[in-house]
Amino acid sequence: MEIFKDSNSAQNILKVSSVFSLFWGLLFIFSPGSFSTAGSIVLPITSAAFVVLTGIVYLLNSLILYIASFDKARHWLAILLVSFIDLAVTCLFLYFTVNSYYDLLPGSLLCLIHLVKYLALLGVLNAAYEENTFEESAPKKFNDLLGIVRTSQNKSLLELSNEKKVLLVFVRHFGCTFCRETVSEFAKIDDMIAEKNYHLVFVHMSDTDFGNQFFSQYYKHPVHHISDPAKLLYRSLNLKRGTFLQLFGPMTWVRGIYAGLFKGNGLGEVEGDSLQLGGLFILDQGKIVFEHRSKSASQQFQLKALPEL
Repeated sequence: MEIFKDSNSAQNILKVSSVFSLFWGLLFIFSPGSFSTAGSIVLPITSAAFVVLTGIVYLLNSLILYIASFDKARHWLAILLVSFIDLAVTCLFLYFTVNSYYDLLPGSLLCLIHLVKYLALLGVLNAAYEENTFEESAPKKFNDLLGIVRTSQNKSLLELSNEKKVLLVFVRHFGCTFCRETVSEFAKIDDMIAEKNYHLVFVHMSDTDFGNQFFSQYYKHPVHHISDPAKLLYRSLNLKRGTFLQLFGPMTWVRGIYAGLFKGNGLGEVEGDSLQLGGLFILDQGKIVFEHRSKSASQQFQLKALPEL
């Protein structure tokens, strides 16, 4: 909706939401008894300390929303966090109402108020996403970049693809557990890639020195990688930024726990655009002969699908 795209309107929505959270936070902290009973019905949560802690969360939400109101596009992740919390609170009040811990009218009103705030924050998030993904100029063509962009070993993609086929792997930011998983999996088949006479080249958004440091954790020898902070290569190959579902959907959380904890890839500081999706391409004589674009942040490319590997 247009109302969310207008900077002043979005700012006002965030500030009103901030005041709303401030009100509830103060009420929880200074009047915890109001939430331990509802008429003569005792709530399942009777601990005053828990109620006060909930109030502190509301106050933190209020501060986050107030800061985010000055630049929604920059602070979209903070707004996303608060919207998740609001959704959880809406579900909690709904549970209390359905199970008659609250009278129907006040309980329904609490659910409705929090739901409206949640939907308003989603509208602001969508506007922030569009602002972040807006491109002022058309992307350069990939063919125009082949002979210009150079790897960490001062080789152009055109030179490498003329020598032998190039396995061009676009990763997300280096703090992403799925990026680390991808690099780790390719490192495991490094000998096979060499035997098949491929050049392996990673593309990322960090600087070259940081890239050297990062890849040294997985490879005992230098690997070709390209620093592309402006995302010229990403855009030239139509690698999109993910939608909310592609980035934060249920499978992302499930796969994230598996890849991060059980496979030991962990997490790190965000290096580059956290919304960007990755992909994989094979170049031969300067031409793309195979392509794969990730459909979500968590999608793991099946290495057996690579031709001749």
